[in-house]
Amino acid sequence: PPNGVFLVRTVRALKMQGGGPKVIAAQPLNKVYVSEELNLLRRGLCNMERHIRNACLFGAPVVVALNHFPTDTDREVELVRQAALRAGADDAVVATHHADGGAGAVDLAQAVAKASEKQAQFEFLYPLEMPIKEKIRTIATKIYGAKDVSYSPAAEKMIGIYNRLGLDTLPICMAKTH
Repeated sequence: PPNGVFLVRTVRALKMQGGGPKVIAAQPLNKVYVSEELNLLRRGLCNMERHIRNACLFGAPVVVALNHFPTDTDREVELVRQAALRAGADDAVVATHHADGGAGAVDLAQAVAKASEKQAQFEFLYPLEMPIKEKIRTIATKIYGAKDVSYSPAAEKMIGIYNRLGLDTLPICMAKTH
């Protein structure tokens, strides 16, 4: 089981998730990404907060690395840090390793080491003996906020095959884009 969860964020990405303009390769960044925009940033924090709360459901400590750009303001950085801590992160640390090399990652490395020393109480979201459909429903409702789950005929067929093969007591690995 994992000793912790390491979540990487940038102010720019959070602004984009808050509704900022699309970033296009080889085009100059829109001014909202290189100037202080606290309201846009606040709107994007819900994505990070949800990831932190989801990770906490598994009983492992969470450390957020905030990869810092020179245009990030102190108020933006502190807003992200405080939101991460309120959402349940054990720590939220600014990292400048891409600009400062190893020296820019020392605080982050110390935070990760400290968090990994905690006694993680890792647990699945469900008992492994739970039927496949109930496992999927649990993930969909607890992690993704779904109200319910429906299955295509092809999915129903695959679940039946997994059950017949005795694979129904394995954990479910599910991915969704956010």
